[in-house]
Parts: sequence; structure tokens; C-alpha cells
Amino acid sequence: MCLNFSTDKSKNMISKRKLEERVQRKELILKGALNVFSNLGIEKTTMDEIAVESGFGKATLYYYFSSKDDVFIGIMEKGWKQLWEGIESLIVEEAGPRVKFIGIIREMGKIVTDDKTLYGFLFTAPNFIHDSGRQSWKTYQERLYAILQSIIEDGIKKKEFVDLNPGLLMKAIGGLFHQLLISNDQALDDGEFEIMLKNFLKPKND
Repeated sequence: MCLNFSTDKSKNMISKRKLEERVQRKELILKGALNVFSNLGIEKTTMDEIAVESGFGKATLYYYFSSKDDVFIGIMEKGWKQLWEGIESLIVEEAGPRVKFIGIIREMGKIVTDDKTLYGFLFTAPNFIHDSGRQSWKTYQERLYAILQSIIEDGIKKKEFVDLNPGLLMKAIGGLFHQLLISNDQALDDGEFEIMLKNFLKPKND
């Protein structure tokens, strides 16, 4: 009985180690794909180049990802999950809509500017992913957008924001992050974000 127990425990340990290795390999492949994308662009990125850049043979690459679409979807999931987890604690903070909104946007700006290659991909890749039925990253994207829209609506009711269609403000936010991606600036502070969004925010004493 003791021998069997020890063997089972050993198998579980091996299984855990294998699982960690698989996670690490997938991360290396996604990192390699991003490097190729950064150098060649999405359209010219191939599975051959991803395999070479990530340091694996094509057989290993295809073991983890069945196609280029599959690799791109993996990157999309990683980026949107990282963005969501980065602002999750700010969502539940006890704060007014104006303070909460600026805090979330500021943190998102920091996350984006800290990894412009990844988030440049997120803005560009959906146009190149052919399998439209596999958009698992949208779970995070839609939750994030819904949260921001609800904060905007609450801010409008409390007269902390101008009475503007939340959808238009979301488009303005998209433009802001696009500007962050193509600029050489570091993440903006609260004051700089307020200046960039001044057409949509009511002065505090208004």
C-alpha cells in the first residue's frame, strides 16, 4: 500500500512538472510570434518563422497551436486577460465615477505603454483572424467595455461627466490608446489624462 501511494504521488509530481513545462513553452511561442509580428507585420508572419523565433521545431509548434490563427487567438487572450486583471481591483474600489474612471483609464494606459508590441497586436490582429467563431478573448473585452460604460452612465447621472452618448466616449478612449501605441511617450498621469479627455469631463466644481 505504501509503495502504491508513493508511486501515485510521484506520478502527480511529474504531471505537475509537465504542465508547467507546457505553459512555459506556450509562453515562449507567443513571445516568438509577437517578435515576428513586430518585425514583419501580421500578414507576413508564418508558422515557420514563429517556430524559428521561439526556438522550437514545427512539430512542437503544431502540438501547441494548430494554425497561425490559433497562435494569434492565444496572444489576444493573453493581452485582454492581462488588461482585465490589471484594472480589476480598481473596479471594486469605493470611489465616485469620475475618480474611478480616470483611475482605470490611467492604469490601462500604463499597461499598454509597458508592452506596446502586445497591445499593438491586440488593436490590429482581429482583422487578420479568419476564424470569427473563436473569439474567446471577447469575454474580457466585453466585460471591460460594459464596466466602463456603466461608470460613464453613472457619472452622467451624477453630473460628473457631460451628458454624452457613452458609445462616443468609448470611441474617444480607443483613439487615446491608439495614440499611446504610436507615440514614444510613457504612461500619462491623472492630470494628463484629464486634459486629453477634457471635452468629455465636467469640471469638478461645475
